[in-house]
Parts: sequence; structure tokens; C-alpha cells
Amino acid sequence: MLNDLLPGSLLLGGVIAIAALSVLLVLVCRIGRRSRKVPDVPSLWHARDYACPQCGAAMQPGWVLLGKGAIWSDRARGKPGAFANIGQALPNTISLNLRPAVNMAWRCAGCRLLLIDHDKLVR
Repeated sequence: MLNDLLPGSLLLGGVIAIAALSVLLVLVCRIGRRSRKVPDVPSLWHARDYACPQCGAAMQPGWVLLGKGAIWSDRARGKPGAFANIGQALPNTISLNLRPAVNMAWRCAGCRLLLIDHDKLVR
């Protein structure tokens, strides 16, 4: 009798797995469409020299990859919690591509401050 139930259980498990993967694919596509991606051209850096707000030294331009995105919370609201998710990430801070797009950033090595431009992602 157990052998008669096994094929139906496998079929149901397969259907559930395919449905879950489909939902995940739709979610990834939806999040990807929210991002503005531009090609890496030298003009992106034109007139983008920043001074460190703490020490006044020139900040070093570069790139930052944010993983699951930058999750921002206003200081008055408190820190983002353990259940923060990519749906709460700032616009243009998530790239789920195999070769991910990145954000332009500037860093002061001495003060360890980082300035991130999340107006766009750069491919």
C-alpha cells in the first residue's frame, strides 16, 4: 500500500517545488526591474570628486557591491532588524545577476567613511 502512495507523493512534491521556484523567479525578476543599470563609461566620474566630511581629505573613487542591498532605517525608527529583507533595500542597490552590477562609491581610508551613490547600478 505504501508503494501505491509514493508516486503520488513524489508528484505532489515536484509540483510544490516547481511552484516555489516559479515564485522565486518572479520575485527576482521584479526586484531586478526596479534597478536602473547603466554601462561603465568614464563620464560617470566627471566632476565627482568628494572631500571627506570628517577630515576634509579627497575621497578615493571606487566600487561597492552590497550583497542583499543597502537596507536603510532612519535613526529615529531604530536599526534594521534580523528580519530585514531585500524588499526593503534602497533602490539600485541589488543586482542578482551572475555578473552583478555595482554602485559607485568614494572612500576615506583614514576615517573609514564610505559614500555610496545609489542613483544607478553600473554594469
